[in-house]
Amino acid sequence: MEVLKKSGDYINSNEIKKISQDKKLLKKFLKKKVVLELCPVFEQSSFNPKKKFNPEKKFGQKKLFNVERSFLSPLGLPQYGVHCNGWSKEKSDFFFHFALRSKKLRDFPNHFDNIFAGGQPTGISISENLKKEASEEAGLKILKKNLIVGNVINYSHNHNDEIHSGVIFVYDYQVNKNVKFINNDGEVEGFKSVEVDKIYKILERKLLKPNCIIPIADFFLRNMRDFFPNSGILRLEELFKENGQLIK
Repeated sequence: MEVLKKSGDYINSNEIKKISQDKKLLKKFLKKKVVLELCPVFEQSSFNPKKKFNPEKKFGQKKLFNVERSFLSPLGLPQYGVHCNGWSKEKSDFFFHFALRSKKLRDFPNHFDNIFAGGQPTGISISENLKKEASEEAGLKILKKNLIVGNVINYSHNHNDEIHSGVIFVYDYQVNKNVKFINNDGEVEGFKSVEVDKIYKILERKLLKPNCIIPIADFFLRNMRDFFPNSGILRLEELFKENGQLIK
C-alpha cells in the first residue's frame, strides 16, 4: 500500500512500520525526546481515510499497525482526534467557550482552541477519550444530557510547509452557568468566553488554531444556519458532504 511520496520516492506501509517501531530512528527523525503516544494506521488511503467507527469500542481494532502520534504528519498519515465545542446561552445570546493554548506549546502557542480536544490514541474508545480530555484540559465531568454528537470530518491544511491531514470527531457541550474551567495538563493558559458574533475578530487576527474552525462551522450548520449567508451555507454543506460522516 503506497501512502506517501517523499523526495520523489514512495514509502510503503512496511517501511513506515519498520521506521515507526525503531525508537532510535524515530528520535533522529523527530530530533527530540521520544514520548510514545501510539495511534493507529488504517488500510484506507490518506486522501480518503476511514471515518466510520463505533465511539464506544476501543479505537484501532482493525488497524494495520501503530505509529507514534508525532510521526503521523511527517509521513503523510492522517491524525484522528476529538474536538468539542463549548457553548452556552444567556437569554437570546449565544457564547462559545475557548481554551487559550499554552505559550510553551510547539504548535500554535497562545492561540484559541476548542474548549477541549486531543488526539485519538489506539486502545481507548472515542467516548472515553472525550471524557479524559474534558477532565485534563478543562476540569469538566461530562454530563450526558449536555453532550450533543456532531459529525466526523476529514480535512487537510498546510503548516510549516507540511501538509497535515486529519479526521475530527466533533461534539458539542452545553456549559452550565457558573461552571469554572480548570486545566490539569499544563497545555492551557486560560479560558475565554466569546459572543458568537464576535468570533470573526479572532479569525481576522488569525488567533484560532486552524483545524478548530471545523467543529465551529459544523456547530453553526446544525444549530445556527442563519449565521451564514445562503451561498456560504451551500458551500459548507458541499464540503461537509464530501468530507464528513455522522457519528453513530
